[in-house]
Amino acid sequence: MSYVDKISIVNLTRTAKQTIALYISQIAAMVFGVLFTVINTRYLSQTEFGSLNFYLQIITFLSLTFEFGYFAAGSRLIAIERDYLEERKLIGALIVIGIFISMAFVLLLFGISFFVDPIFNSNVKYLLLIGLVPSVAFPFQFLMQLVFQGSNEVIKLSLYNVLPRLFYFALVGIGVLTNIFDLTFSAFTYVGSMFVVTILILTVSRPIFKDFKTFYERIRKETKEYGFRVYTGRVAGMMGYQSNILIIQYFVKEIQVANYALVNLFTTPISIFSRSLCTSLFKGFANQNEIPRRVFRVNFIWLVGVSIVYILVGGFFLELLFSTKYSEAIPLILPLTAANFFMGTFQPYNFFLAAKGKGKYLRNTAIVLTVSSLVLNFALIPYYGAVGAAYAALISLFFDYVIHFYYYRKSLKEIAQ
Repeated sequence: MSYVDKISIVNLTRTAKQTIALYISQIAAMVFGVLFTVINTRYLSQTEFGSLNFYLQIITFLSLTFEFGYFAAGSRLIAIERDYLEERKLIGALIVIGIFISMAFVLLLFGISFFVDPIFNSNVKYLLLIGLVPSVAFPFQFLMQLVFQGSNEVIKLSLYNVLPRLFYFALVGIGVLTNIFDLTFSAFTYVGSMFVVTILILTVSRPIFKDFKTFYERIRKETKEYGFRVYTGRVAGMMGYQSNILIIQYFVKEIQVANYALVNLFTTPISIFSRSLCTSLFKGFANQNEIPRRVFRVNFIWLVGVSIVYILVGGFFLELLFSTKYSEAIPLILPLTAANFFMGTFQPYNFFLAAKGKGKYLRNTAIVLTVSSLVLNFALIPYYGAVGAAYAALISLFFDYVIHFYYYRKSLKEIAQ
């Protein structure tokens, strides 16, 4: 009998609570993202707001590409580890590795600060420099997400999603009330909030810093066999799937960029639940031979039900929340709802393959997503704008679902041998 089949009603309830908690925290993070935009556009000039977004995009994107597979490898080792003390030692080793990676990340930010403004005609050098020390926390965002995923500490992950935003908005309130809120204040308090909360979360993760050399060797070996393949695929996937905004910006009007970004954000909760569910089950996936049918059943019921709601009344709520000036974005709801439906359907396969260490398969699925996204974006966006981007996302994610399903079935045959 599999790990999930053995799960008791109490544990099943715990999984449900974890899924709901993580889903709510991710939705809350999205809401805070909207509030972030509202506040900063109100108190900063357009140029200042553009500089703030460019600065945050630089450190966020670079931090996500600055782990080289170590974090993914460590997360899988934690997931398959059954001894609690050994698990904590793995976390301790990952934190030490994360510290060195973060120090290198800060040095990279320092180096590019001298070139970024001339190349991009921007004004973010001083933001990069004043935020160097707290920026050390940004690589830890991805690390702690994978650590808590592997150790099945989803409540801690949920708190980590929300607490930095809460701390930031508390400081913003002080800044607004005391008339000291400006670009520098907003940028520094954003990275500073992440730094403070990361220190807190690292403390409550209860790492054990013993036998570092032994556990580093285990992580290094897993990185070579699994983690680096996942890393290269993830980076390729990010560059391919997220190219749509840049291509829309290049070929069509900026208003279509706004329409696409808004509806994409609006429909994201459809697939977030699927990811929350699979995050809660990740450690269980590592100890079983197939995905339980009830996981597919719960996921499918959610995706079908919420997708129908979006198709029927999504346009009404879009206008209600964001005003009628976005009425022309309503045609994007159907294809982006369908795109999120397929994104949700392949999450169980994606997490299962990750838990089983199928790095090569995950890399290949990312390559399929990258190639199909780029080809479809360049084929459709120049002629159909944001609508073309929406259908490009739908088709590429359908292909991604197909390739995930193929590799899942292939993995089942390998496990059965």
